Amino acid sequence: MISVFGNRKVSGSLWSKKREVLHHYNRLAGIYDSLYGEEQKSKIESILKLLNFGCKDMVLDAGCGTGLLIEYIAVRVNHLVGVDLAGESLKIAIERSRRLGVKRKVSLLRADVDHLPFRDTVFDKIFALTLLQNVPEPCETLREMLRVTKSNSQVAVTGLKKHFTKENFSRLIRRIGREYVFAETEEPHDIIAVVKADKVKNKYRQKEGIER
Repeated sequence: MISVFGNRKVSGSLWSKKREVLHHYNRLAGIYDSLYGEEQKSKIESILKLLNFGCKDMVLDAGCGTGLLIEYIAVRVNHLVGVDLAGESLKIAIERSRRLGVKRKVSLLRADVDHLPFRDTVFDKIFALTLLQNVPEPCETLREMLRVTKSNSQVAVTGLKKHFTKENFSRLIRRIGREYVFAETEEPHDIIAVVKADKVKNKYRQKEGIER
C-alpha cells in the first residue's frame, strides 16, 4: 500500500469531516464486508449492467474501501486502481487481491479522492460507490474524478438515499454539466447513476435537465 497526498491545502472544517469519516471506516474495516458486503455487491451488479469493459481499460475505484470491486472486474480490464484514506480498509483490499491472484492487475493507494494523484484523462471508467455523502463538497469531488477521466468514458456514482433524494442527486450532476442515466434497480439504500465524462454542449439542456 502506497500513501499519496497532494500539496493542496485543506481547510480545518473540511479536514475535520474527512478525519471523522476516516476514523469511522478504519474502525469498521474488519467487519465491513459482513455488515454491508451483500449490499455493495448488489450496487456493483446493477452498475455492471450499464457499462462495458475492454481488456485495455484502466479503471479507478474511488473510495475503494475493502476492495469488493476487485472480485468483479480485475480480470476483465488492463488495470484497476483503488484509492481510499482508510488504511485498515486498504489492508483488506490488498489481501483480497492476493487471495484472488490478481495482485499484478491491481494497485491500491492511500490517497484523498478530492486530490487524486493522477494526471488528467487517465481512466476509462471510474467507480465511486457510497462515496459522495462522505465528502465535504460532492460537486468538487465529482469534478476531480472527471478530471482524471478520458473523453467518452463514464463515472458510476452512488449516494445513500438518507442523504440524497433523486432530485437533488440529479441537480448535483447537472451542476457539473454532464449527462447521466439512473440505474433501474430495486436497491433500497442507494441512488445509482452513470455519468458521462464529456460536458453537455447545449446550455439550455444543461440548465433544464438532462436525465436519460
